[in-house]
Amino acid sequence: MLAEISSRVELVQVLLYLADRQEKTYQYLNNKIYVDSIEKWFGRFRNHEAVLLTQQLITKHSFFHIKPLRAIFRLEAILTDAQNEYYEWGIAVKSFAENTCFEAFFQSQHSFYEEILNHINTCDLEKWVGFIENYFREKPDDFKLIISPIAGNYGFTLEENRKKTSYTVRCMPYCDKNGVYDWDIASFAKSLAHEYAHCFVNHTVEKHKNRLVLYSDFFKEHRKIPHFYNTEYAVINEYFVRAFQIRFMEINQKCFPDFCLSEEYRMQKEMFIYLERFLSALKRFEDGNQSFADFYIEQIDKILE
Repeated sequence: MLAEISSRVELVQVLLYLADRQEKTYQYLNNKIYVDSIEKWFGRFRNHEAVLLTQQLITKHSFFHIKPLRAIFRLEAILTDAQNEYYEWGIAVKSFAENTCFEAFFQSQHSFYEEILNHINTCDLEKWVGFIENYFREKPDDFKLIISPIAGNYGFTLEENRKKTSYTVRCMPYCDKNGVYDWDIASFAKSLAHEYAHCFVNHTVEKHKNRLVLYSDFFKEHRKIPHFYNTEYAVINEYFVRAFQIRFMEINQKCFPDFCLSEEYRMQKEMFIYLERFLSALKRFEDGNQSFADFYIEQIDKILE
């Protein structure tokens, strides 16, 4: 498999950038050369209807995290349904792309995108993705690894025409304090494991979220978890995928000899104080043959008690 850079993702990232609501959208803007290119090309379109509607959606309807990505990948479906909540936005986005010659901008960045993909596609992506799918004993109809210079990191699944497509959107490359690109492949692999795991974990946890209300004492003890994990199910999602990313790096340690597992464990445990419970649970999962959904239903009470 190969990673890709998606014109759709970059289009919606331009809109989020122009909307200037970074306290909610959290884009990665340290890549000055790319951000300056966006500013130079699109800066004069800040008052375009698509930007103003994006601002309103962010402010009033929590249009951030995976919502803009889901919307942009479903743009054609949105445009065929005048009752869709994003219909007006979709019309405006199409107009924005035409008015700003977005495709010409995307093509102008070809050499930069190619440099990114040349680094990423030398990684053993097939092996990593196969490991994750085998681990969770589940596989979507299709999987897409999308790289974005200013957006990430997200994992989600869309279903259309009975076909499930899982997406991982990963921000690369990061920059050091001098603006030099940092191609940390071990961290990239860890993040891929984390985000793709969301595609297997979230739907199970959220389907059974009512079970979590019994364990308010467990959640009250967490005082350092970021505020955007503001629901019980979001916390449990994160517990499982963070435990899994550690297991991924442990099991594949020979591939990442310079990665410090003890530091990763220490860092995660500062926020997710009962991390060892979830690591132990995943080890039990590995020893069995249940689906993750069946395992979760059987084990979640024991983990949280």
